[in-house]
Amino acid sequence: MSSEERCVGTAEKLLPGGETLVRVDGLSVLVNDAVPGDLLQLNMQGKRRGVLRADIESVIEASGQRVESACSVAGSCGGCALQFISREQQAAEKSSWVRDAFSRVVDEDTAWIPVDAIEQYYRRRVRWFVAQDEQGCFLGFYAPATHQAVRHQSCMVVTAELNAMRLLIEQQFDLDGIASVQAVQLDDGMHVVLEADHRPEVASVDCLDGLPLQWWWRDENHITRPLQKPVHYFHDVLPAASHSVHLRVGPDDFVQGQREGNQALIRQIQEWAGPVQRIADLFCGIGNLSLPLAAATGAEVFGAELNAASVRAALINAKSLDVKSQFVVANLFEIFDHEPYIGADVLILDPPRRGAKRLCNQMGRLLPKKIIMVSCDVASGARDAAILKEQGYRLNVLRGLDLFPFAGHVEAMSLWEKRP
Repeated sequence: MSSEERCVGTAEKLLPGGETLVRVDGLSVLVNDAVPGDLLQLNMQGKRRGVLRADIESVIEASGQRVESACSVAGSCGGCALQFISREQQAAEKSSWVRDAFSRVVDEDTAWIPVDAIEQYYRRRVRWFVAQDEQGCFLGFYAPATHQAVRHQSCMVVTAELNAMRLLIEQQFDLDGIASVQAVQLDDGMHVVLEADHRPEVASVDCLDGLPLQWWWRDENHITRPLQKPVHYFHDVLPAASHSVHLRVGPDDFVQGQREGNQALIRQIQEWAGPVQRIADLFCGIGNLSLPLAAATGAEVFGAELNAASVRAALINAKSLDVKSQFVVANLFEIFDHEPYIGADVLILDPPRRGAKRLCNQMGRLLPKKIIMVSCDVASGARDAAILKEQGYRLNVLRGLDLFPFAGHVEAMSLWEKRP
């Protein structure tokens, strides 16, 4: 089948990541924005990454699951993959992604918690790309499989403050030479990072509707420098049993993209962990998952992470919370010192998308009493889960958690205990 050929296909299955499997003359084709049950007129785009792909020219017959999108640029913006199915159907699809991926390690005693189609919450972290059209320079998200940003008036999945920040930058800043802008909104302020090969000029704006701002410049060497002084560091307010704790977050520190979803994740970890005295936190970041648990239980934390800035932030946060801890810089995909993490009451694993294959193969040496794993990619998470089972651990609970409504991503949370 040649590139750019027009053909008709039936959408069959929504896949993790948000693309839909469409059958065309017996061939499997991946299509964006298709809904299972749609009959589609397609333009074939040829193979990309070894898989046939196509674009929708028109919907000949809409699926009963298809809904109208509230987004004015749905179908052209690549920021969201699931614009044309309801929140309830998104929850059902994402639950099936988790359940199907982990099916090999689920047994009859494994508790299952599906994704909850909760009230819409909004993303607090974005990256906009600078582009230009006949109206001038603007900030937008890339169209699917391109490096061309799409202009939009207001994004339906980010906070009102982030939408206001984008408009402020477009109206008051010279975007010449700026490649992109990153922003993260925290409980007491917002970090805004301008990515450019030269030091940008910042308009005299230190507050947005009462929310303090800290401006930063990230150069071509990925070095981040403040554009205003004194430098402000803002905080995430997180649950710790019956009270809350404040964790400091810098411009280079990772935080989950949705505030309420992150809090739900942390509450679940605390419920599963129970009373503990010794916590191992691998891929620890700034201590987002382990420090609230330690503050709630009085436990000691031993953490490791490759990003040195995050380790520094974790140490600062532990000190401010009066938590006894040891956080170190370590490449957890290579050989590192296992000694501090052996025999923990609970081992928290929150790896990046590639998973934690090497670490999971070393559980026979680390020997934690419990393992709580958070997998942002269900395929790598399921692979890691199969290894944990081989290492003698049993899957007690599996949960799907949606931190990115309308996106093609889902978190898989799993609780493991050593089999007797």
